Amino acid sequence: MNPEPQPDSDAQRARDETRTSVLVSAFVGGRESRAAQEAEEIRTLAAAAQLVDEQRGRLTTRASIKSDLPARTMVAEFATAARVSERTVQRQLDESADLCRRFPELVDALAAARISRAHVNVIHDAGFPIEDASARAGFVAAAISRAETMTPGRLRPIVQVLATRANPQSIQERHDHAFEARSVRVFDGADCMATLQVSGAAMLIHAIYDRLTADARGIIAARPGAHEALATEGGAPDTAAADAATSDVSDVSDDRTMDQLRVDILTDLLLTGTAQSCSAGDGLDAISARVQIIVPVLTAAGTGSEPALLAGYGPIDPTTARRLAGGAKTWERVMTSPVTGVVVAVDTYRPSKAMKRFLGARDERCRFPGCRQPVWRCDLDHTLDAALGGATHCSNLAHLCKRHHILKHQTHWTVRQLEDGVLEWTSPTGRVYVDLAEPVLRFTASPEPPEPPGIDLRDPTTWRADDGDPPGF
Repeated sequence: MNPEPQPDSDAQRARDETRTSVLVSAFVGGRESRAAQEAEEIRTLAAAAQLVDEQRGRLTTRASIKSDLPARTMVAEFATAARVSERTVQRQLDESADLCRRFPELVDALAAARISRAHVNVIHDAGFPIEDASARAGFVAAAISRAETMTPGRLRPIVQVLATRANPQSIQERHDHAFEARSVRVFDGADCMATLQVSGAAMLIHAIYDRLTADARGIIAARPGAHEALATEGGAPDTAAADAATSDVSDVSDDRTMDQLRVDILTDLLLTGTAQSCSAGDGLDAISARVQIIVPVLTAAGTGSEPALLAGYGPIDPTTARRLAGGAKTWERVMTSPVTGVVVAVDTYRPSKAMKRFLGARDERCRFPGCRQPVWRCDLDHTLDAALGGATHCSNLAHLCKRHHILKHQTHWTVRQLEDGVLEWTSPTGRVYVDLAEPVLRFTASPEPPEPPGIDLRDPTTWRADDGDPPGF
């Protein structure tokens, strides 16, 4: 038997309490230091935004593209230096400028570590619509006083009430303004998943959710013993939806949860216009895909195990890949070196320019550091301008999205192309950033790639007919 634990002595308990006190003090001190640093970052970003405004004011033209170049240049500088996306930097610049211009007391409280950055976000979000300066100042003072004694989560509903009372605008005016910012965004996740975020009028979003729930209940109602299952969810099923789904699910084993059904119904409605196939379908068959599969040479020969990858995203599950490939009108086969990962040959079943196919396979996205725009949204750009003697050759061409194409030609950002499609960018402040071609990043070098037994990759005559096309084709 294990001996009963003995209670700590008073001396041991005192030592533990002392150590705990030291750790808590270090923890709080670290957060206070970080708060001061975050306040300094806000002020730095606000100063950058002010410099952009000054540069715009010195422009002799008000053309939309020209007037936007100072902001694009500044955002690119910050994004590449910090290795974050330009969208993130632009949002932080705008937010910091607004904080320092309309909410300076909030930044001061953060610098003094009276509140945290999370408190700042909650108060700024709630008070952002308040245009009247005196009403906003009163709101900020009251919000900071509350924030000093509670967590950001508990603070949020309180400051929302404070902001509503302080804002002279009516709820209708605020809704109309907020409605203009409605949006749809996609956030990529792990394991071949992604999140679709829709921001719109609360009434419409709740109505959509209710429609998905009602249809999901109808599908569940068609299952044997469905009423017992629905009783645990609450509410009654949509009998019309149940009747529509009965013929589809009567002989199908379906144990999807309510959340899973909502997602499947939503994808069917958006991709096919109907939810009739939601009992067994998921909307994937409605996708018309342009499939580009990157295959290492040894894998094509049947002697290697390097993975095939879907261009523009990365690894996807085999079942999805096969279904997309089966419905595609266009196939591109890209042969890559097992040593460097660089594209060595490209073939397609549909006639097109070989150079464009090669560069599309090599680049996959805009070649500015950090940009993820896919090649079909980009321009093929001469790295060294053709007007300056640059050749129309793969070693002098790369894909750039509209934003970074303009940035290259209209600002002091410069670029040169090295071997294997590597681009070396230099910012106006002299900082250098290297962007590698996607296939180079995806495959690791093998010191001595094995020779396929019985096959000479240099001699197509040794390739058996049942092995398919010879290597490189």
